[in-house]
Amino acid sequence: MTAKVTWLGHGCWSVETPQGTLLIDPFLDDNPAAAAKAEAVAADYILVSQAIDPLDFEGPDAENVIRLKFKGDRIWKETDIKEVLSFKILPDGSDMNALNYTIGTAEYLALPPKEGVSNYHKTPDGVANIANVLLSPFIDNSTFTTELRNNRINVLLDTPFGALSPVLSDTTDFFAKSNVSTTFFAIVFNTQRLNREQRQELRKAIDARRIIERFYKVGSEQQRNIVDYKGNRNNYYDYINRSVFPSSSYYVEEKVVEPAMDDSMPNVAVLPDTIRIKACVNFGFREEYTELIDILNTLGISRARLKVVAVQNEELRNGDYDGLLVAFPGYRSNFLFDLYNIFLREPDLQTYKIHLITQTDAAGNTTVSPRSFTADKNFFRLDPDLNPAEREDILQFLNYLYGFMATRQIGDKQEYARRVDMLENRMALAKWLFSIPSLAYFSTQFDPASIDLYGVASQLSTIEKWRESAK
Repeated sequence: MTAKVTWLGHGCWSVETPQGTLLIDPFLDDNPAAAAKAEAVAADYILVSQAIDPLDFEGPDAENVIRLKFKGDRIWKETDIKEVLSFKILPDGSDMNALNYTIGTAEYLALPPKEGVSNYHKTPDGVANIANVLLSPFIDNSTFTTELRNNRINVLLDTPFGALSPVLSDTTDFFAKSNVSTTFFAIVFNTQRLNREQRQELRKAIDARRIIERFYKVGSEQQRNIVDYKGNRNNYYDYINRSVFPSSSYYVEEKVVEPAMDDSMPNVAVLPDTIRIKACVNFGFREEYTELIDILNTLGISRARLKVVAVQNEELRNGDYDGLLVAFPGYRSNFLFDLYNIFLREPDLQTYKIHLITQTDAAGNTTVSPRSFTADKNFFRLDPDLNPAEREDILQFLNYLYGFMATRQIGDKQEYARRVDMLENRMALAKWLFSIPSLAYFSTQFDPASIDLYGVASQLSTIEKWRESAK
């Protein structure tokens, strides 16, 4: 293989090969000694090797801010910093199937764990040096669809409501690709405020079908159109969930789990006069939360009287609610599913923390501790010590959760999924509303055949296959 190597000044080199052009350590526009300006240099790949040495940083300070130490031998513009930080440190102990991580300046893409590599997690107390880290590329998805239309970006990895965008309807410039849903909404019930009978009747009283019709404005001139990864259009009711395992998941599609279909009339006489539901809209899905709050507050949308209000994150922790409206970015594919993210996550949307406590039994086996279910450590306020009437079921449910998450055997995982679904259905811990479609837009710069989002939208191995259309 032949390569043409050109020095462009300072530490910048251009390496041209038949496979593409690599630009190393670009410092061009603000460098009077540079042989070319940035706009005159085309590169397929950019390598930044000297920006941060050796990944030193300070913090966090009193504002919980970490400061990376950039080399001081040049002026760093915002665009240059963004280029350097296009590789982020993936937090240690993070769920490898999580939709995103918000420690830092933006989202992270997940990678499978590797032996011998530290998945750094804790923000350090003071200055720290990290020797081995797991780095993952970052794709900016924070701008509006108009930025895509104006050619400032060429990929939009999600859209509001997972719906097709009328702004990007010109198929000569853009095309859409759908993926398996990765997020679903639910109203989780406070088991300290609502007894089992009340939860069972409230679940029946909330009509997910009517809610999703209002959410997508079905039948109106403002209807939000959707398309799934199989090409089905406006199949809204397919996204309704009747189980903690979403309808689009492997467990329901393959009938491992067969959700109960109880459409009987609710006995609203056992319910409080008003069901008080809270939601925090400050940590993602703001548009969707806002729409759902308005819908749930509409008279007639439910056979129970609901009062839904938006609150600050801190109010989720005190348990002063009958239910919480929560978006769960629950799974990366239709098989991988994180039940800890639902049932053991602490009620704090700003910080991702799972309250899982394990112990060792007399035989030396690792088991789950009953202390994992503590009222102020989960959205449902589940606590066997505070609810003697349901103590046995709460502990059994915890064991099923742990069994599902701990096993690596497909057959065992299927059996635990059945047990989780059946017991949760009896306990009525939440009203599982619906999933939202997962839709991405791409500039026709890309070859549609090279982009396969199904099930693995975030994996680097998939993104690496993307290629440009033939000129």
